[in-house]
Amino acid sequence: MKIISAKTSERVCKHMNNDHVKSVHKYLKYYGKISEFKEAYLEEISSKFMKIKYDGKSAFINFKNEISEDEIHETLVSMIREIE
Repeated sequence: MKIISAKTSERVCKHMNNDHVKSVHKYLKYYGKISEFKEAYLEEISSKFMKIKYDGKSAFINFKNEISEDEIHETLVSMIREIE
């Protein structure tokens, strides 16, 4: 079982929300099938899913495979490449 610590989740979410919020919005639209929202941000990342908060609701986007802390960057980049 792979584990992503709360500290790592917080760091990754902060980075994504500050520097890559357009990617977070793309994840929500493409993988979460949420086409319209006013605001959205990455709230949590675990070994199995990412949780995106939007307009007071939450969307859980499951990863294809369970990931480790070392696989977060590669996984998020590959998910964006799949969209684009």
